[in-house]
Amino acid sequence: MKRVFEIVLILIAVSLSTALCSVAHARDRISVTGAYSMWGRVHSIAMAYEKDHPQVAVSVLSHSLVDQGIKALIEGKTDVAMASRKITPRESEEAKAKGVKLDEHLLGYGAVVIITDRQNPVRDLSVDRVKEILTGKIVNWKEIGGKDQTIKVIVASAKLHPGTFYYVENDILGGAPIAGGAQTMPDFPEVVKKVGETPGAIACVRIRDQFPGSRARTKVLGIRHDEHSEPVVPARDTISEGTYPFRQPYYFYTASTADRQVRSFVEFAVGQGWGQPLLTYVW
Repeated sequence: MKRVFEIVLILIAVSLSTALCSVAHARDRISVTGAYSMWGRVHSIAMAYEKDHPQVAVSVLSHSLVDQGIKALIEGKTDVAMASRKITPRESEEAKAKGVKLDEHLLGYGAVVIITDRQNPVRDLSVDRVKEILTGKIVNWKEIGGKDQTIKVIVASAKLHPGTFYYVENDILGGAPIAGGAQTMPDFPEVVKKVGETPGAIACVRIRDQFPGSRARTKVLGIRHDEHSEPVVPARDTISEGTYPFRQPYYFYTASTADRQVRSFVEFAVGQGWGQPLLTYVW
């Protein structure tokens, strides 16, 4: 009987030891999903956060969309939603209907740049001229000092890039739709390629789509706030200062009931911002 009692005590001790080890090695988990355009930067921020907080594991879902991220947040299926645009009134109503209050956290700004083919003599446009071109009110470059050449608007798929598309239509075009005759390409690299090989083409792309190879095929236009101001070229300083007109905001959204660890990660991400070069992914 004594032997049996000793064996029971040993089993209890082993069980407690295993449980304590499990607790010691358990990590708090934070889930992040939403705009895939933000994945690279946020993934780098998450790795930096984990390095400083080894007890936390941050999972950043790739190949998701801003709409899906906000939906998952409202439904309580993620801790943080990445958003390349502000939350829409419809999404706000959906959150309210479910009794969810959402907090908005601005991480920083990227930029939408206007490109054309390199043979186009036009070097810059005003904000109003960009609107008139993209909505189809101006259809020939000669109307704005260029060649007698039809303007060909090229866009990336709104289905794959809803955040950027939403920003262009609502923030740049003031709610007006892009010209009905615009040619749609699957993704931004295809847009850049198409513009480079199409005389008279114009397109909106993200600043990070302007890598060295693309700059050899296309030209980035300076943007003037109005017809009398100087053109501003998109660059890190003009974006951070707000002098470049078309800067696109990037947000985190969280539930107002988010726990301490989620709030800590969000504060860390906001502190890192969107354009510091110390992390591997800049734009």
